[in-house]
This record gives sequence, C-alpha cells and structure tokens, in this order.
Amino acid sequence: MLSSLSLIVLFILIMDIISKFVETGVAAINLKTLAAFVPILDERKAEIEKIQRKTFVYDDKRRTRNELDVYYPLNSTLTKSGKTPILFFVYGGGYNSGSKEFPEPFSMGYRALGSFFAQHGFITIIPDYRLVPEVKFPASSEDIRDAINWVCANVDVIGVPSIPAPDVDAIFVMGHSAGDVHTKLLSLYPPVSSTVNPRFKGVIWSAGSWFIVDEKKRFRMEVPAAQYFGSQEKQREREPRALWNALTDEQIKDHPDILLVRAEREPDWLMLSWEEIIPDIEKRRGEAPQMIIGKGHNHISPNWALCSGQGEEWGEEVVNWMKVRIN
Repeated sequence: MLSSLSLIVLFILIMDIISKFVETGVAAINLKTLAAFVPILDERKAEIEKIQRKTFVYDDKRRTRNELDVYYPLNSTLTKSGKTPILFFVYGGGYNSGSKEFPEPFSMGYRALGSFFAQHGFITIIPDYRLVPEVKFPASSEDIRDAINWVCANVDVIGVPSIPAPDVDAIFVMGHSAGDVHTKLLSLYPPVSSTVNPRFKGVIWSAGSWFIVDEKKRFRMEVPAAQYFGSQEKQREREPRALWNALTDEQIKDHPDILLVRAEREPDWLMLSWEEIIPDIEKRRGEAPQMIIGKGHNHISPNWALCSGQGEEWGEEVVNWMKVRIN
C-alpha cells in the first residue's frame, strides 16, 4: 500500500503525467497508461467494491465469452416509471483482444468503470463478446445484441431487492474504440438493429472509427480489423459511415440521440474520423451531435480514470447527458 504522502503526490501528478505522454498511438501508450492508474485504483479498491457486482451467462449455447457483469447502484437514479436506468458498456481491444475483467495487476480497470456509473445511479452492464479470429462481421455486434436482449427478457433474474427494478425502456449503450464500432452497428446495421428488442434512450459513441477504408491513404488498417470486416469492398460497405448514409430519412429521424466522446489526444486515425463524423451526422439530422472531449486524456486513459479521483469529468458529463433523457 502506498504511503499517504506518496498517494497525495500521485493524485496530484497522474493526469499531468498522462497529458505529457508524447505518443498518441495505442501501442505506445497502452501499458504505461494502465500502469499509471493501477496504484490509485488499488488504493481505492475497498470503496470501488462497495458496488455489488454479479455475473450472468447470457448465451448458454456457447461455452466462452458469453457472460456479462452487472453493477448495482446503492441509490438509483429513478426514471419516470420509478425504475433504475441501464447503461451497457462495450469495451474495445482492436477487434482481437479485450475482456470485461483484465488479469492482475489491471483487474480494477473495468471494475472501476462499472462502479463509477453505478455510483451515479445506473445499473451498469459489461458483456464479453467474441473476437477475431474466432468470428467475423457482424458477430461481435450480434453477441452484444444478444446480451441486451437477454437482459430485457430476464429483468427478474438480474434485479436485486435493494433497488428499484431495471428499466428496459431506459437503456443507454456506450462503446469505446473497437467496442464503439460494434455499438454503432447496433443502431446502424439493419440486420442487427432490427433484432434489438429495446429502443435505446441514447447511444454514446466513444473514440471509435467512423470509416474503415481511408481513400486518401492517410493511415493503414490493422490486420485484425481487416480480418473482421472482410475484403476492401466489404469494408467500404460495412463501415459505420456507409451504414449511416444508407439509412432512410425516416430511420435517421428515429435514430436514438447520439453523444460523441473522445480524448483530447487521440491517435491520428481517430482524429481523421472525428473530423468527418460530425458533419456527416449534422447533414442528415440537421444539427451537430453533442460532444465531450476528455481534457488531458489519451485514447486509453478516460475509462481508467473513473473512480480514480482525477480525469473523471468526462464521465460526469456523460451521466448528466443520460439523466436529461430519462427525466
């Protein structure tokens, strides 16, 4: 355990340290970003674990990557029906990695994220889903859909007596990085979106690609992404931007509210996506989407800052955005 003085120094410095990383590429900043937050999250472990967590199997036809974790508020933010709203979080990992619970010493990462949003009154659910090379498009999104549909069909199973029942009419979905792309497909790709049981109150698209093929060749697609989406022709058809543009005006009108989130210091490929997603959405919806930029953050740090006491402002803004839509 850190001494009180060491912890105070770390609290003062951690976001300053993160903001001064020169690199923005994911491979360059991933492990050192996680390592920076480990001591603080470990120090706060007891407080974080006051939030109850339960694990459920959402697809008993599979043996692996078929579970979801549910985090329960101590005090619910009530919807108009007097129930507890739900937030699904879909982690990233470059299409070929990621888990709802990392191995030690990083196990507190998504545990802290789930606890953060539960502390703000939302039942928070983090599902696992299948990855490349086991699956290809659109199986990962289908897994997430299955998790959502299972929850909606099993409210009595996941509910706990200490808080009001889960409100399946007040579901938000937030994805990050590759998880953001899988989340986009939940509302943009009709073969998947038409089979999601609830209508989402809102979608939070955080730091994920808008297009897969860069016609100007400003960046190169990573191999796992190509394995997931298929040939270059298929990539053009299946990227979120193409799916958005293929929606009818009526589908655009009916699309859930969109919140865009990114870090201040994202990789170049993501900044290029950001530059194009905003006008694309504004063109079809008649107004620009709401946006949150995590000050001082890199691609990895926003999620890990939650429950750390630093760099949490973006999460507070997401909570406020969601609360507006259930009141």
